[in-house]
Amino acid sequence: MSRAGGAVTARPTGQPAVSRAPPPPLPVRMLVAVAAIWGVTWPVGHELAAEAPLFSSVALRYALVVPLFFGWLALREGVRLPPRGAWGPLAAMALTSVVAYQICFMYGVRYTAASDASLVIASGPVITALLSVALLAYRLERRSVAGLAAGFAGVAFIAWASPNSAIALRDRLLGDALVLGAAAAYALYTVLLRRYLLCGGTLSPLAVLAWVSLLGWLALLPLAIAEQPWEFVWTADHALFLLYLSVLSTVVGYLFYALGVARLGAPRAASFINLVPVFGVLSSWLWLDEPLGWAHAVSFVLVYAGVRLVNAQPPEGTGESVKDR
Repeated sequence: MSRAGGAVTARPTGQPAVSRAPPPPLPVRMLVAVAAIWGVTWPVGHELAAEAPLFSSVALRYALVVPLFFGWLALREGVRLPPRGAWGPLAAMALTSVVAYQICFMYGVRYTAASDASLVIASGPVITALLSVALLAYRLERRSVAGLAAGFAGVAFIAWASPNSAIALRDRLLGDALVLGAAAAYALYTVLLRRYLLCGGTLSPLAVLAWVSLLGWLALLPLAIAEQPWEFVWTADHALFLLYLSVLSTVVGYLFYALGVARLGAPRAASFINLVPVFGVLSSWLWLDEPLGWAHAVSFVLVYAGVRLVNAQPPEGTGESVKDR
């Protein structure tokens, strides 16, 4: 029997129970598109970083991103100056998620293979859990400790056994280390954002994103000017790469992901992010002719297992994963 409108109704004899409805097809397609867009970011970034001035490339990218984010913010909730107490956290998040992440990302993909980098960056949630121990009083369960070990083992494995032997080992290790630094920078941003929200921050996630992007762009401008980008010969390919990284990867990717979270919930939406390194490896193989190898599969399995184990325990601030104070 089932209850509807306060009355009890009987299901006809022999009629099977209604199973849980599958996810709506449009949000699923949008989240798969996000994973593909973010995966292709790695070969695009590799091609741009190989030729263009790096600080200037990032500054130009955010010169496009910032107006789009503030336009979105104006439509959704209006633009207001952050309260005085929010500027410190916003500045810290800008330095980590924009300045440190983007510099490590661009320099990293200049030196290492794009396919390897897409696997290294996937360890971000593992690093986030580790940083949460120090900054959010996060108490790791045994499975999360195992997840940390698996995630870092996956990173170490692709650095050691990568099939991209055409790249000098020294350069490849340097690039992998820089991409790992990018993952750590974004993990620190994630923890800082989580702490800001847990401590009663009044800005919405979209407002935080817009103001962090603006502050990060302003911090990058002196570095970009020092490169004298007006002396570099920018081509149509460079312009297309910048448009892809700014409009598609940053703005459209975030919009699609936010809509997916709203329709499917955060846990189900986040599961699609595990497809990013798959698209990263495949697009690097198809576009850049980077070799595919069993090391990619082993590294992916280890990193994926690490992320799943870490994400299996309750989030920070729930009481189940926070140390007794």
